[in-house]
Amino acid sequence: MVFGQELIESAHEAQAIAEGISQPGAVFTPESIDVATLRKSLGLSQSRFAERYCLPVSTIRDWEQGRRRPDRAAFLLLRLIEAEPELVAKTLANADAPTARRSCAPSD
Repeated sequence: MVFGQELIESAHEAQAIAEGISQPGAVFTPESIDVATLRKSLGLSQSRFAERYCLPVSTIRDWEQGRRRPDRAAFLLLRLIEAEPELVAKTLANADAPTARRSCAPSD
């Protein structure tokens, strides 16, 4: 289909939705997680949380201040941390990561 045709079809679809003839498609809203609440429940500062779970401090700040949302992989990591914080910390500390730029040792 040519771009111009797609544009015209989109305009017709928008008009049908506006007139109530058609319904818009469903919008997927991913689950969210309150990173600040999770971090505070573990008694960790942003820098300690970041170090313990091998995350950049700037990323933690962005999530907590709503500038960014965790992507799917980060969301799943955060859910694992929520469920098993010690296991995740130990697993990351024991991971063989020769390209890691810093230690991910658990902090007490």
